Formats: sequence, C-alpha cells, structure tokens
Amino acid sequence: MNGPTDWADGLTERQRRFCEAYSSNGGNALDAARQAGYKKPDPQGAENLGKPSIKAAIEKLRLATTSAAIMTRQERQAFWTLVARSKDEDMKDRLKASELLGKSQGDFISRTEITGANGGPIVSEVRVRFVG
Repeated sequence: MNGPTDWADGLTERQRRFCEAYSSNGGNALDAARQAGYKKPDPQGAENLGKPSIKAAIEKLRLATTSAAIMTRQERQAFWTLVARSKDEDMKDRLKASELLGKSQGDFISRTEITGANGGPIVSEVRVRFVG
C-alpha cells in the first residue's frame, strides 16, 4: 500500500464510507449502510458484504489500521532487551524483561508431571460394552 486510502482503490465514495463505518462500528452492516448514506440500508448493507471488492477493502482497512498498532515479535524482543540492559530500570523490571525475552525465544522448558492419588500412577477404568 502506498497511501492511506489504497485499501479503497476501485470503490465508489459511498462504498468507501460503508467500509469505514463497518470497520469502526464493530461490524454492523445495517448501521454502516445508514452512515454511508444508502437509501435502503437494510438490503444494501448485506449486499455490500457479498461483494468481493468490498470484502477485500474491509480486510485491507483492518490490516492497515491494526498492524501499525501491534508490536511485532522482533519489536517486543528489542524492547525487552533494551529494558533488561538499562541501568535506569528497577532490577525487578530488568529481571521480568529478561524472563519474557527468554520465554519468547524458547530458553525455558516447562515440565508438568501428573500423578494419581497419593503420588501413585493414574488408573482409569475402561468398560467396553458390545450391543448386538
């Protein structure tokens, strides 16, 4: 995408407004069609969602608005590394950052042991009944 509205390429102005309203209202096609100015929002909202170009535009808009707000794995690891190495941070924060960095890179192995009553083996009874 080259510009802020590349997601809307090929859409009419009303379709663009529909996509923006749909994305901002939590996915209500009827309200989005009303906000976009459709004369018959009840059928037209649902019809818009059936159009491949509008479905694609809504997905592109969602990706354009959410991906910038979410840290990537590499950004998180760089942040934790910065905190862990910073002499200005409290030791508890540096240790937590170090722990999170280690967990994200698979440095720790979690082992869970499941035992039965009083530490003994798990015993289960299986009953098979044939009907016929």
